[in-house]
Amino acid sequence: MNDEITPSVADTVVVPTESYERDATTPVIYNQPVRQFSKRVLNGDEEDVDFIPKTTMRIWYNNQYKSYAPHKHEALEICIPIENEYKYIINGKSVNLNPGDILFIPPHMMHEIECENDGCRFIYLFVIDFLMGLFDFSFLSEFFKEPRIINESTYPTIYGKVYETFMGINDQYFLYENMVLELPIYSRLMNIFSLLVTTNPQFNPIHLEDSKSKSKYVKFKSLINHINAHFMDEITLEWAADYVGFSKFHFSRLFKEYTDVTFYEFLLHRRMQAAKVLLTDTDKTVTEIAFQSGFNNLTSFTRCFKNATGMTPSQYRAARITE
Repeated sequence: MNDEITPSVADTVVVPTESYERDATTPVIYNQPVRQFSKRVLNGDEEDVDFIPKTTMRIWYNNQYKSYAPHKHEALEICIPIENEYKYIINGKSVNLNPGDILFIPPHMMHEIECENDGCRFIYLFVIDFLMGLFDFSFLSEFFKEPRIINESTYPTIYGKVYETFMGINDQYFLYENMVLELPIYSRLMNIFSLLVTTNPQFNPIHLEDSKSKSKYVKFKSLINHINAHFMDEITLEWAADYVGFSKFHFSRLFKEYTDVTFYEFLLHRRMQAAKVLLTDTDKTVTEIAFQSGFNNLTSFTRCFKNATGMTPSQYRAARITE
């Protein structure tokens, strides 16, 4: 990464900010589409992000002259300064942003903000867990191992398109009153991720070294597609290894290499995704949802769901209903 990141030397204490009250000078067109964001909820240094109700996103036009104490969250954070510089401290290193820079901060990465100047910027929070359901995630996951700045120097061939796409995301997000359409926004976000993958040879599966590697890639991609479509069925490690024609040991090693997670982690994540949708969007009983998500008993489903989310399925459903 070509952007300058130097050790931070902070002379002042950053006081946690608990309010995001809209500045009076915020343009009306950038009012929140559903309801104004009221406050931050911090559990220690973990921020419980106040997403738009029943979504996994939030976008702000921010022109506040405020700093934010060290924190982290499950969401990918993106910041694009529009006027004046902006300063992040990420894992103890200082990152200075200029207008037009696009900063990506991976999920669960500690960061803070030191606002030293007036100005404005767009801040985006997206939960991107769904990417784990894509076979190409292994190539994109490399991008999210550290903070990245996209600008004309670091990504000259795609910067203009990425910036333009984010401005399109803004237009889509702030277009309506009382609603946000997630699909068009996440579609644009996926276009950005696609650009990041396909323009970097290190992350591009086309550059697999030989025909044998390409053959393995095709086999594993077919398996992932099958899991995404049939996660509710009984799928074992033995069956999956046989599906692609490898021993269990060799299969487990290659699956982790290609996807960055173990086979069982991938399968469980896919089932959790399905369960969350069913809990939020249907009136099915928890028992019905357990079986439709691929679990053969309610106890196992409840235990796995609580380990993954910190809540029981019933608690998760109640929390989503009250949003």
